[in-house]
Amino acid sequence: MTIITNKFNVSNRVFFLFSFLLTISLLSQAQPGQQAGKPTQAAGTSLLIGKLKGTIIDSRSREPLMFASIVLSRAQDSTMVSGSITDEKGKFFMEQLPPGNFYLTVNYIGYNRQSFNSIKITFREPEFDMGIIEVAPVAQTLESVTVEANRSLMETGLNRRVINVAQELTSIGGTAVDVMQNIPSVSVDFEGNVSLRGNSNVTILIDGRPSSLTGLSGSEALQQIPAAMIERVEVITNPSARYNPEGTSGIINVVLKKQRRPGYNGLLTLNAATADTYSGTLNFNYKYNKWNIFTNLSGRFSDTESFGNSQRQTFFGQAVNFMDQKTTGLEGMNSVNGQLGADYSFNDRNILTVSSRFNNWERTSDDLTRYSIYQDIINPGNLFKLDNFNSMMSNSFTHQLNYKRTYAQRVREFNADINFSHRTMDRRENFLQQFYENNFDTPKDQLLRERSMMDNNNWSFSSQLDYVHPLGEASKIETGFRLQTRQIDSDFLFENEINTGNWMNNASRSNRFIYDEQVLAAYGMYATKLGKFSLQAGLRAEQTLTSADLQNDIEPANENDYLSFFPTLHLRRNFEGNRALQISYTRRINRPDNRSLNPFVRYNSEYDVSFGNPNLKPEYIDSYEVGYTHFWKSTTLNPSLFYRQTDGMISWYRYVDNIGGKDVTVSTQANINRGTSYGAELIFTQRITSWWNMNSTFSYFRTMIEGAQMAREADSYSWSGRFVSNMNLGKGWNVQVNAFYRSPVVMLQGEMAAMYSANAGVQKNILGNSGTLSLNISDIFNTMRFGMYNYGDNFNMSMERWRTSRMISLGFTYRINEFERRNNRRDRGNDNGDSMDFDRFDM
Repeated sequence: MTIITNKFNVSNRVFFLFSFLLTISLLSQAQPGQQAGKPTQAAGTSLLIGKLKGTIIDSRSREPLMFASIVLSRAQDSTMVSGSITDEKGKFFMEQLPPGNFYLTVNYIGYNRQSFNSIKITFREPEFDMGIIEVAPVAQTLESVTVEANRSLMETGLNRRVINVAQELTSIGGTAVDVMQNIPSVSVDFEGNVSLRGNSNVTILIDGRPSSLTGLSGSEALQQIPAAMIERVEVITNPSARYNPEGTSGIINVVLKKQRRPGYNGLLTLNAATADTYSGTLNFNYKYNKWNIFTNLSGRFSDTESFGNSQRQTFFGQAVNFMDQKTTGLEGMNSVNGQLGADYSFNDRNILTVSSRFNNWERTSDDLTRYSIYQDIINPGNLFKLDNFNSMMSNSFTHQLNYKRTYAQRVREFNADINFSHRTMDRRENFLQQFYENNFDTPKDQLLRERSMMDNNNWSFSSQLDYVHPLGEASKIETGFRLQTRQIDSDFLFENEINTGNWMNNASRSNRFIYDEQVLAAYGMYATKLGKFSLQAGLRAEQTLTSADLQNDIEPANENDYLSFFPTLHLRRNFEGNRALQISYTRRINRPDNRSLNPFVRYNSEYDVSFGNPNLKPEYIDSYEVGYTHFWKSTTLNPSLFYRQTDGMISWYRYVDNIGGKDVTVSTQANINRGTSYGAELIFTQRITSWWNMNSTFSYFRTMIEGAQMAREADSYSWSGRFVSNMNLGKGWNVQVNAFYRSPVVMLQGEMAAMYSANAGVQKNILGNSGTLSLNISDIFNTMRFGMYNYGDNFNMSMERWRTSRMISLGFTYRINEFERRNNRRDRGNDNGDSMDFDRFDM
């Protein structure tokens, strides 16, 4: 905290003190029982005096239905008068209604369409409360077996899409990375890196909290989460001011399973797959009186083969050199996750949640690469094999405390959240380089041994306050504060073998790098509903303090402090016939991480090195989006247009330099100038019959990059498509098939090759529907490969990598006391203390 004390000037302190006092004053205003005053209206100024409200719930589970479509029509001629969509608590509200007699129609995919009569709006009684409205899911009887419609795979919200993955068959036995491959707008490359609408800079949240706080990248965090632990995935392309503005393309929030039903319930899942892959998860929940105790435990063990090849051609004057690489490897992964937590309800309006999560994983890889270096295409000048054995061990603990307070006033709410994480990682690498004569059959006496050791010690602390206060019947304000501080300490030691068994430190290749970061943020938002228009406007301010210190460098630590403002605007217009148009604007930021800032040279081999850039600045993104949603009885259509402008874009670039007589590929990062991306996306969901539904996504976008670093430009048109088909065949049988394709993508210095694959899964309920057997085939046609072509002023290179991806897995799931069956619609509010509550325009 010394950095904060030393760096914060008086104006920053005053700014945050003022914001804090504003929140205290808001909290001290209306008491829990206080009711907002009713607006008055002058006689004769308007006939639109009516208001209508109610709550929609599932008639069996008694859970609220989020985003149900509500239509109000005249009883006399069935003319539509108004419409609305329920919020996350199943509530809806309409106003500015004329007097008269009406009926209400409720539409929700997977549920019977139902109408409710006898609604009267009069001058004497202008407000009508329908109370609790129960709707029943579609049911069909086949040979005395009742088959209930499954929960909709995808639900469309105001600025997000919610993908319910509990019924996702093709990711059975996998991790969250496998789940991502089935999410609309999302693509995953060979290394498990996630992209959203063609942009890999996306923020990954786990239960509303950034996965990167303790140094884990998004892909690393996703690889540690079993698919069976995930309840839903939320894709937020244009987040409001409430959320951390990190991630140029948006936010992907992974919500883990948790129950709050009286008594005990649990879920046991066991999976085995080819390629020696085994996994298991146990979720258990017990609720008694005011206490709710939850826990989960999971483990995953796998061994996977990997392959790769690359070719590089370099030019220096008249000299042309060639290098060919062929790699085979074996990768092992063992991980164990555990969580224990409890909720305590002081009363109906006050709840305290505390939880701790433990994660341990060990990864090993043994890669053997054959290098062939030619001064002409026929005769090799240098042949050698490089055996690289790598082992990593990581342990992390995360502790969370949350307090939630609700009030009698609708939407009024207070949340306080504290989070602490600590992670250690131990990495060991051993290099053995054997040289050969004119072929790989005759080794030389020349042998080179090297090794490296890296110890990481990372911690993070964050605290957040959020408060929502209603203003009358159709408006609200929201404010919040967040403090986030973290340190990432990487100590790297590199040694050379002098003679057998004797090692010496190579000071020129050893280093210790310490990265400190503090972010203090405050935000405010105002939301209101004006007839059929809903408006939300917000502003977030963040003060960032960073220090990047290379310990064995005589230069002082590189410090970068900056204040940033992030405005957001969301506007929606409801139309008759279950239609809505949404327009949004947000400003976002991408801060360089510790790996990007570390200037020390990392040697992948003596012909391939990389290093960070301590002078990197954050990039800023202005994002615009227009979306349209149309609901029919069995069809949902969701087209959208988006535009992103990035200033100071951070990008990798490569060049080849002749170092010590060797052509070495050098990779680093820079703020290359500006990037522009725009495109269109169409999401289509169709329930063909009561037992068959499918959805598809098509994205088409253009990306233009202006590269100041190399005076280059890139302009590419790309597209991707995804298709998912779900069939409920009765008698407990379910079948799912999905496929995706991503076209080649042009980069500043080359192009990524197309990627495509197809998966299939089948599921059968057994043991009186308490158990489920699942069979899954991933990458049916064995096409999942990653390819890239790069070029520069004096080189060109191509590479291809792939690993064992076509696998068959068998899984068994057992539900203890019908976990996830009678109560598969848990509260979508902020029950875990995270900040991922849904944006609500309809008050």
